[in-house]
Amino acid sequence: MIKVATIEDNDAYRKALHTLISLSPDCEIVYSAPDCKNVAEALKTICPDVLIMDIELPGIKGFECINLVKNQCPSINVFMLTTFEDDDKIFDSIKAGAVGYLLKKDPPGLILEAIHKIHQGEAVMNGKIARKVLQYFSEKKEVSKSIEEYDLTTREKEILELLMKGASYKEIAANCSISKDTVFSHIRNIYKKLNVHSRSEIVAKFR
Repeated sequence: MIKVATIEDNDAYRKALHTLISLSPDCEIVYSAPDCKNVAEALKTICPDVLIMDIELPGIKGFECINLVKNQCPSINVFMLTTFEDDDKIFDSIKAGAVGYLLKKDPPGLILEAIHKIHQGEAVMNGKIARKVLQYFSEKKEVSKSIEEYDLTTREKEILELLMKGASYKEIAANCSISKDTVFSHIRNIYKKLNVHSRSEIVAKFR
């Protein structure tokens, strides 16, 4: 039996979701709530196999709640079921530890299938969300390639990376075992090759 928990603040949708889940003879609802207020403590004793939650919830947002839940129940599999298709919300959820991301407009059968697949160790996303994820990693790869086009030396690439991480000139000098004057010299060359005039322009160029 797959133990399922739901966190959804829309009462009507939560009831509809429970009705859908009850159609599967090997699934049972072991916990349900409209928000994340007491979820960490509650799931500590129940520890469901699958937790389905919305993102926009009263108080703590869904993706902010994932870490709290997984700290109490590391084996839990979380997937987001929401109306939001924003890139930020998708990646915030995935980075927090969600293994699935479906939309409420997805077919009911896909939601039931997701519960079983996630319980079996698979990740589940609808086609549109999966495309966004693939596009994100593709863009990250293109950014890495674009740095190579500027003919930076190995040292300049090292310093560029530290600049983008927000390191101070003193920290860069210590990290590279060079003097601050040498750091300034490398940074002048980096600015010239990249055709920028400040650290913020560098970040904007490669974000």
